Amino acid sequence: MKTIVALVDLSDLTFKVLKQAHALATAFNSQVIILHVVAKEPVVVDVGLVSPMIMQDPSPELVQKHYAQLLEMRDSLVKFGVRASVQQLEGASVEAVLAETKKCHADLIILGSHHHSTFYRLLVGSVADDVLKRAHCPVLVVPSEVDAPGQK
Repeated sequence: MKTIVALVDLSDLTFKVLKQAHALATAFNSQVIILHVVAKEPVVVDVGLVSPMIMQDPSPELVQKHYAQLLEMRDSLVKFGVRASVQQLEGASVEAVLAETKKCHADLIILGSHHHSTFYRLLVGSVADDVLKRAHCPVLVVPSEVDAPGQK
């Protein structure tokens, strides 16, 4: 396994995804590519009674902020002896993300999965589900925190 792509969304799961990437990269002497998509931003257009929401490209400030966070993540992996780099896409679809992982010759994709309700998944979908269905290589899904049986 030469190349691991860690898909991060800068949520609480990002640390867990990078921890798995670090462990596997160390074990297999792999390169880690930290890949992040800066999502389009919703904007409500006020046109009266019905105000539609449109999606616009992320602001340059947000793009720079996210890129700085990615560089910090890369530096922390490098500090522990992992060859790492970052890539950032703006407003990309799942298809574009998967095309990028293929272009990077990913041998493994690692991503986090947020535990959303079935209704949420029906309406919005799940990036993890889409990647699992269409990926060209194995995918490791890191779950979010789950209560242990008997705990609430």
